[in-house]
Order: sequence, then structure tokens, then C-alpha cells
Amino acid sequence: NATAIKQFRYRIIIQNAANGGQDCPDTLYEERECEDIPVCPVYRWKTHKWSHCILVPDSVRQGILGINEACGHGLQSRAVVCLSDNDQAADVTECMKWTEPMPALEQECLIPCKDDCTFTPWSKFTACSSDCESTKSRRRSLTGRSRKRDKCQNTVVYPQVETEACPCETFITQPHGNWSDCIIAEGKTELQLGTRFQGETNQCGEGVRLRAIACYDKTGKLVEPSYCSSSAYIEESCVIPCPFDCKLSDWSSWASCSSSCGAGMKIRSKWLKEKPYNGGRPCPTLDLKNQVYEAVPCYTECNQYSWVVEPWSPCKINSEQNSLHCGDGIQTRKIRCINTAEDGEGETVPIMLCDQSEIPNEAQKCNLYCPNECVMSDWGQWSQCPQVCDPNIMQTRTRHVLRSPLNTKTCPKDSQMQPCVLNQNCFQYQYNLTDWSTCQLSENATCGQGIRRRLLSCMRSDGKSVNMNYCEQLNLEKPEKLSIHCLVECAVNCQLSKWSAWSECSNTCGIG
Repeated sequence: NATAIKQFRYRIIIQNAANGGQDCPDTLYEERECEDIPVCPVYRWKTHKWSHCILVPDSVRQGILGINEACGHGLQSRAVVCLSDNDQAADVTECMKWTEPMPALEQECLIPCKDDCTFTPWSKFTACSSDCESTKSRRRSLTGRSRKRDKCQNTVVYPQVETEACPCETFITQPHGNWSDCIIAEGKTELQLGTRFQGETNQCGEGVRLRAIACYDKTGKLVEPSYCSSSAYIEESCVIPCPFDCKLSDWSSWASCSSSCGAGMKIRSKWLKEKPYNGGRPCPTLDLKNQVYEAVPCYTECNQYSWVVEPWSPCKINSEQNSLHCGDGIQTRKIRCINTAEDGEGETVPIMLCDQSEIPNEAQKCNLYCPNECVMSDWGQWSQCPQVCDPNIMQTRTRHVLRSPLNTKTCPKDSQMQPCVLNQNCFQYQYNLTDWSTCQLSENATCGQGIRRRLLSCMRSDGKSVNMNYCEQLNLEKPEKLSIHCLVECAVNCQLSKWSAWSECSNTCGIG
């Protein structure tokens, strides 16, 4: 079999893929059969007619000088020239290089003597049919006096017909050259247009590709392809895959703010629906759950919901044990949670919305004064602790006598003191910042320049978020920079150099 002549080419990676961009292909080196390689030059021998038969005298053969013989064995010669495929004379070395060996320049011949049988030259052989069982024949006839001689009529000794088996023609098919590109079969299948891909619209789907065939006879000579096949090529089905982009869901709804009072974060997310393939647009960077999320700061007013108390009920004494109807008892009151935001207008809301750590008491001990007892007013407000809590400094509250008894010494204390202890009865305040939001891009952008934002809130020293007024009244220094520029890296596709030129073919002509 003829071995194919090959050539190769290569390309190099200029830019590797980054940030989820399209990866580099595996093929950086390609090899193919040479297509446009010239057929080797065609040269052929041309033979001229044989010369007359020149007798070589016996005396010469035997080394004796004698008279010329008139008949017998001799030699004849002919000229042989080399021709190119356009029948121009060429150097003999070209034929020796590119075609079969040189035909004979001389051969033996015979001039018949009077008693010899003489014949016409042999005719050309008859044509062969294409099957492998046919024969070909040629004829000659007796000439002159030989026709009358009995010995010349003996066809066993002097045959007048010769028959030979025809050479059996067998042909070998070899694929030649490379497969064509995949040709989309229009009409046969509906064309699918790929999404934008490397700047152009690619047709994709099912198609066919073709490959030429070369036909050789059994000597290895190239012949018309029609001897091997009705069409001069073979075909097979192929597919140009259509590229599909990464598909994500729409954004989910925003989750509620992580803080019910003060600053917090809220998030929303998209999740992966379909991965990209065949060079479609890549996905943004996904987390472990195959999601992309967006987080932004949020703020809820801290005094939006507040406790409202109704007046205490009258003091109830357990009268079964107490005939005087005075002394220790219990009193109760109702509490409600109301919405104090502008549009809430004090409407009652579920009590879970109010701060549970500040829930007012619904019952307390009380006292109904008996006759002759000292009657005191309710305690006043505690005095303010200093801004910097100091347990050496005391806060005080007072009350006064409303009714003096007969003996003034029986009245209880009219003042109380307690130290200013941090996070018990004394608090400090400071500004607090939320985390930065994710990089917020302009509408419909998936990468590029954006902005990150964060929010300010006011926090009490025990970790509780409070209304901003507490911090603002203290004229604390506010942190700067509530927004900064950010960048979402765009996916970088792999970039390749152009293919190098095809290398030289391994042979300069022919098919190896």
C-alpha cells in the first residue's frame, strides 16, 4: 500500500483562560496528508522500428574470414528515446529515474534460407475483456512457397495461432487526502444557529464530510477513480456541536434583613440551571452550592415597635387573712406592643415584635397603708450616671413623706444609692458598621467596575443595637467611606496564536 505523505502545523497559547473563561483546546499540533502534492513527472520510452536483420557470418563467429552468408541468424537494432508527458524529448536519465527499465536496443533475428518456412509477422493480440478468465490471441500466415510445403503446414512445429491468458485486472482503493470540513446538510435537517461564539454565527448540527479516493492497479499505478468506485469520494456523517451558554435562574426574592433592629444584611441568590458546553458563554464564579449570591446592607429603625403600659390596677389585699384591709397585696396592668413608625400610628402588633429583653412587668407587689402608718410617695427617677461609667460614682433616687404617723421614726428611708456599673445601669455607645455588600454592578452587567456599600448603626456597650440618636447626641466621630469601588473580574477566554504555515511535505511528489 502507498504510504501517505504528511505535513504538520502548530500553534501556541498566548493567554491562558482565567475567571471561568473558555478553556484552551487540546489540539496545538495538527498533522494531515498533503493535498496538493504534484503527481510525479510522467516519462515514457519511445521505441523506433527495428533495423533490417544483419547477418553475422559464421566465419566471424568462428574467427575465420569467409564469404557473406545469404541467410541464417543475425542481429537487428533500434533507437529508443525518452519522452515527457507532453511528448517532448527528454534526457534518458529522467526515464531511467521515473519509469520502467529501458527496452532492449537489439535482438536476434532470422533471414530464412530457401528451405525454411516463412511467415507474415504476428498480428497484434486481440483485446482482453474485463473479467479475470478471458484470453487473448494473435495470428500469422505462411508466405511464398512455404504455403505449399507440407512440413510448414505442421502447426505443432510451426503454430499459426498463439493464445495467452489475459492479465487479471484488480484495483485497490485507497483514501487520499484529508476529510473535508463537516458540511451541514441544508434541507435535510433543520439548521440550528449557535449562540454568538467567537464573534461569528456558526452553523451547527448534523452534516456529512467527504474524502477523495485514489484507485491503483495491481502494479501500483494510479488509474481513473471510476475503476474503483462510481463516485470519486467516500462520505460519512458528522456533527458540528452547537455551543450552549451557562444558564442561571432569575434572582430569588430578597431574604428579610438579618437584624430586626439597626443595621444588618439581606441576601438573594441565583442557582445554576445548565452548565455551558461546546464553547458557550461561561458561568460566573459559583459557590459550593452552585449558586451566585448578592448581599446588601439593610437597616431597621430600632424604635419602630415599643411597649405601652396601662395604669396599675388598685392594690388587691388577701382579705381572708387580713380583717383590717391593709398591708401587702398584688396589683396588675395590661401591656401592649405598638408600631410607632410614621405610617403605623400606634397600632397594636404581635408582642414578639417588641424587644423581649425590655418587656415591662405585668404584676407587682403593692402595699395599702394601715391607719397610723407612714405614707411615702413613689420613688423618683434615678439620677444620670456619667458618660464614662465609674463604679465609684453613685446614682441616687428619692421619695418623700406624704402622711406622717404619730411616731416619725417609723418612716422608711427617703433616698437610695447604687454604683454606676457598666451594662447594668450605665451604658456606653459607639458607631458600628455592617459588612460590605457584594460588588454591585450596573443593570444587566455581569462583570466589570461596581460599588460596594455598607451601613452605619449605633450599638450599646452590651451589644444591643439602639436608635441612632444615642450616638448622634454624643457627637462621636463617624467612620468614613460607606462605599468603595470594586471590580468583578471578567471571564478571560483562552487565546491562541494563528496556526503556523503547513510544513513542507515529506515527499516532493507522488503519493509516497
